Amino acid sequence: GMTCDPAYGYVQIPCIERNAMGAQRAVDAANYALLTDGEHHVTFDQIVKIMDETGRDLMDKYRETSKGGIAQLFFTC
Repeated sequence: GMTCDPAYGYVQIPCIERNAMGAQRAVDAANYALLTDGEHHVTFDQIVKIMDETGRDLMDKYRETSKGGIAQLFFTC
């Protein structure tokens, strides 16, 4: 996934694009789940655990602070 590091402090860049992609992936995942037999190799609890670990590992500067990533690109130009 993309980090959320707003350019010029505007959350629209790149968060809107990221959210649009996330919404499409959710629809695709729901459609896929409806087409399967219900047997899954990865459980919901496993996914939640990994998402929690990822969130904890994500450096603070990439959490809508404008201290890293794309946001820094615009502050150094």
